[in-house]
Amino acid sequence: MSKDQHPYLTANPFSKIFHSWISSLLSLRRKRPLEYSDLFDILPDDQSEPWIDRLEKHLGLTRAFLAGMHIRCAYHGLIFRKMIRLSMGSLGAQTSGKIINIMTNDVQTVDHLGLDAHFLWIGTLETIVVLVILWSHVGFTILLAMIYTLMVISVQILCGKVMQIIWTKRVQQTDLRIKLMNEIVKSIHLVKMYVWERPFQLKVERVRRKETFYVILKSLMNSVKIVNGYSFSLIFFLIVFGLLWYRRATFNTDFFTIAFVLISYLRHTYLHGFATSCVNLSQYWVAVQRIQEFLNAGEFNQQKMVAIENEFDSENKLTIDIQNLSSIWESSSFQLRDVTFSARTGELIIVIGSIASGKSSLLMTLLGEMKMIDGTVKLNRNARFCYVPQESWIFSDSIKENILFGMEFNEKKFNESIYAAGFDTDIANFQYGDSTLVGDNGVILSGGQKARLSLARALYRDEDIYLLDDPLSAVDVEVARHIFEKCILGRLRSKVCILVTHQIQFLKYATTILFLDKVIKNIILFYRMKIFLFNCHNQGNQLASGTYSQLHQMCPEFKQWTQTNANNTRLDSSSTSDTTSQLNSSPVPEFVTQFSLFTELPTSPETEKFLLPTTEKSVQKQTEEFKRIGSVSGSVYLRYIQASLGGVLGIAIIFMLFMGTSVLTLSTNWWLGRWSNAERIRYAPESTNVNCTIENHSPIRNMTMNAWFKKRDNYFYTLLGFVLLNVILLFLRTILYFLSTHIAARTIHNQMFSSILRAPVYFFDTNPIGRIINRCSKDISSIDEKLSEASYNFIEAFSNIASTISFIAYIQPVSLISLIFVGAILERIRRFFSPAIRDIKRLESLGRSPIYSHICATIQGIPLIRSYGAQTMCTRNFSYYLDEHSRAFSLMLTMNRWLAMRIESVVATFIGLLTFSMFLVHRNLPVSDLGLILAYSFTLMGSVQWIVRLTVDVMMQMTSTERVIEYIDLKPEESSTSDQLVILPPRWPIGSIVFDNMSFRYSDDSSWVLSNINISIEPGEKIGIVGRTGAGKSSVIQALFRMAELDGRILIDEIDTKQIPLYELRRHISIIPQDPVLFNDSLRINLDPFGEYSDIEIWSALNEVQFKFDLIEGLQHNVTEGGSNFSVGQRQLICLARALLRKNRILLIDEATANVDHKTDEIIQVAIRRKFIHCTVLTIAHRLRTIIDSDKILVLSQGRAVEFASAHKLLSDNDSQFAQLVAQTGQHEADYLRHQAKKAAKSRK
Repeated sequence: MSKDQHPYLTANPFSKIFHSWISSLLSLRRKRPLEYSDLFDILPDDQSEPWIDRLEKHLGLTRAFLAGMHIRCAYHGLIFRKMIRLSMGSLGAQTSGKIINIMTNDVQTVDHLGLDAHFLWIGTLETIVVLVILWSHVGFTILLAMIYTLMVISVQILCGKVMQIIWTKRVQQTDLRIKLMNEIVKSIHLVKMYVWERPFQLKVERVRRKETFYVILKSLMNSVKIVNGYSFSLIFFLIVFGLLWYRRATFNTDFFTIAFVLISYLRHTYLHGFATSCVNLSQYWVAVQRIQEFLNAGEFNQQKMVAIENEFDSENKLTIDIQNLSSIWESSSFQLRDVTFSARTGELIIVIGSIASGKSSLLMTLLGEMKMIDGTVKLNRNARFCYVPQESWIFSDSIKENILFGMEFNEKKFNESIYAAGFDTDIANFQYGDSTLVGDNGVILSGGQKARLSLARALYRDEDIYLLDDPLSAVDVEVARHIFEKCILGRLRSKVCILVTHQIQFLKYATTILFLDKVIKNIILFYRMKIFLFNCHNQGNQLASGTYSQLHQMCPEFKQWTQTNANNTRLDSSSTSDTTSQLNSSPVPEFVTQFSLFTELPTSPETEKFLLPTTEKSVQKQTEEFKRIGSVSGSVYLRYIQASLGGVLGIAIIFMLFMGTSVLTLSTNWWLGRWSNAERIRYAPESTNVNCTIENHSPIRNMTMNAWFKKRDNYFYTLLGFVLLNVILLFLRTILYFLSTHIAARTIHNQMFSSILRAPVYFFDTNPIGRIINRCSKDISSIDEKLSEASYNFIEAFSNIASTISFIAYIQPVSLISLIFVGAILERIRRFFSPAIRDIKRLESLGRSPIYSHICATIQGIPLIRSYGAQTMCTRNFSYYLDEHSRAFSLMLTMNRWLAMRIESVVATFIGLLTFSMFLVHRNLPVSDLGLILAYSFTLMGSVQWIVRLTVDVMMQMTSTERVIEYIDLKPEESSTSDQLVILPPRWPIGSIVFDNMSFRYSDDSSWVLSNINISIEPGEKIGIVGRTGAGKSSVIQALFRMAELDGRILIDEIDTKQIPLYELRRHISIIPQDPVLFNDSLRINLDPFGEYSDIEIWSALNEVQFKFDLIEGLQHNVTEGGSNFSVGQRQLICLARALLRKNRILLIDEATANVDHKTDEIIQVAIRRKFIHCTVLTIAHRLRTIIDSDKILVLSQGRAVEFASAHKLLSDNDSQFAQLVAQTGQHEADYLRHQAKKAAKSRK
């Protein structure tokens, strides 16, 4: 279907009134299921951008925006714009879970704001009008009923206030739950390796239990509201007729009929309008307060930097000048103090220092992310920063789009950038080249590939000042040298480059070296008669600055620091390799831009060798979210019912209570009709001809006064019994129903999250975080609230229709003909309408996932986004996703109006026919029965119209349950059956590992990342694993943890890992990961979530790794989301402490020291050698000194084990790949490595 022009724009007035312009879409659904491409483009008036601008610039106009979708989109955009302006302190305080919850649940409360606001005033007006009409019939008797009406309204308002308080508590728990889920899903690889699924599942379930508690409390108040509303007409009649009975006043069927119609109408308006609006508006008020609190949070502010920039002389070659700079984090006590340096165009500033000395904080200060408290920063006019973070920010898209990041594609510039970043060969090796999709957080890329992609993105932008936060730590020796030569000293030779690094071999090429150190204070902790000494700090200072030679001569601390770290150097200046000798062929000049070895990359033959081919490769397509076709399966309804209180039997009992209430309500009204008819007969004037009606009831006219009053007493007390029983059943059914549905919601939520945690890793690699969080947030919210309410209304409407049809058929059987006729028409309308609205609802649900994915990705990359000035681009993309979602949402609203127009037309016709037939055929019926039939006909048609809508609404909301059940049915990663699993020996494992023709890939349709590995490792052996970035080193660890099923075998102590339960396998293997992960909880929980170790053991582990941090709160010290209040090095030490605590016999180390300085590296290596001396250790490392004394070296190339022997043996063969790798480090370093290998070989003899 062409969507070049929206059909509404060309529709005639009649088509617009009756929404006939949408019929073409409904007709298309009869031929095939609808897809997103079938949806019309969004109307210009419905686009999000104009509404965001109006809300942001003219807040006073929001009262005029009664269109819920427009307001929702405006809120979405306003919150997103605020999010990317938040300061780092405010961002840390808000947490990603709260932001996502505000976006998903709080903002959704405005969808029906216009309707709620309308019912608020119209409900009040209609109540006044009805009471005035009744006053005209019975006078002062209505006063008590009016007081009751005011009491009911007051109770409803009070319920709204209480529900507002409960809702505030509930959303706090929802914030926490979504934040937890977001953290867990982002770090699922580590969660699985640590076997932390169960404690995290229990933690989420505890939060969910609290959240459900507040949902149930809200439902209790909602039950009071519902009982108040549904029993309103019954109690109202009881009061009015009770007063008439008490005063022995007379009344007739005329009053009863009028009162019944008016009160029934008022009950419907009041119940579904005013009362619901009070509750919804109370929730909206809570949401607005939370949104307002978010919008008032502190913002990132560069005004100080800009003001100083404008004072600076743009003609001066000096680009940046910093004097006595001091800064502080808003959310931490750490301070950076007294930093002074300046840089001109073409200079290289290298920042060094121990972990947590403030190196990254300096870059954050320059970007404006850290608050300046003293000093000045002067920038050359129009100078712009470009930032490469230590932890690479990669969003879910292709490699190409990650590098372009919103800029126009220039093939020449693109190829130059990826070559300088050393990423060209990797891209060429991917099946889809630069069109390869990297997944959330670049999940398919290694750490080194992420770092080089991030660097290529920065190079492509061509800015003035480059801030590089340790990009060399994640890559191997050869690639590091390539990046330093071709990128830092090449592409950036005409820029100011500020490089944070631990690689001291590059220091001599720096124009200026900034040497930062931390202020140390000793803390002695006494705990249970044991003493623990911690060197803690919260301040980083500039110790010295200058050139390499100046610092070597003038700063003893620098000289000592370089000498200490010289033994850990990767490269040496006396390297015999071609590139290194070129670096040393000329002296280090005053300015780096004067290096003579570099030529223009575009004309260099070496560059052209690495240019990507211009022929297009096939484009990899994003894995689309699965969309079911057809109606919601009956099994979905059954599983929802089975998850509820009492299962099928419980729902059957609740349904019987609904039917009983409806029958009682009808019986009560019928009894009132009988009473009013008796009153009419008793007091009919003698001259009135009441025909056979009076003749049949003549005993009533001939009764004595005492007998008549006794009969009236019987009428009243029976009425009282009916009303009391009705109220009891109303309250009982409502409480049981909501309790049952909330238990069902909590059950399927827990089942879903349990399935997510046990899903294979490939599931997370192919599904963006936003897609998963969408199910955990919006879909669960729909099940909690909308599905529960819609299904309640459906059962209520169904029971009312069933009892009403039975009553009308009993009194007037001929009306069944018109009922059947009308029912057939309505069913045809429903069948025509339901498939289309069902597909639109599913598409609307799918349209939410990109919104949440974009939010999650943006939160993680806010500093980089701001440094690139990409806020406008991110906001524009967010508006695009909003508009794509609105394409489905706006059609869903319009289709509901299409349905309403047609149902109401049919209803009006039926009521006319029924009224005509009543007076034409049944003139001898009692007037009360005629009044009831007429009143119930109006009610019935309203109920029929209502149930058709509810059928669709329930079906639409059940799609959320369907989507959740899809995740419940995810195939778990544990594929072995129980009879295949083995019982492990008590002291398993000893530590032997055998790879028997093992091949590994992450999914059945992906290529092999490891092929035919055949090696044998003895217990206690230390194995070093080396190879180029992307060779498959980390995949060895993935295979050992069985993160995906493999071909061949891996035997641990002669037991096939396929036959070992995953929990037991992973529990007995420790890992120190490349990317250290911490969770928002206490330090103790991050070290020991199972509570298996004592405080003494945990303190001992921290002391062993020399963890240095201000731990005044001890083990209960709070870790912020992602561990952002710790440096990367400190996080790595905590991960080492985890491994020490577990005391496993197999330890895997995945480039654990890549992001730490040499001193910390030494601490980690000493701890590993001392504490894991009898363990089997597999180490992946770029620093060859880390693994040179290993018992054996495994050399990988393109997923194959090309060499496996001791380092000494491999170095004996000059043609071996390991020998070539060692030779690339330079003559001096190679000699040292050969000496160490030989020494290690002798020690093993």
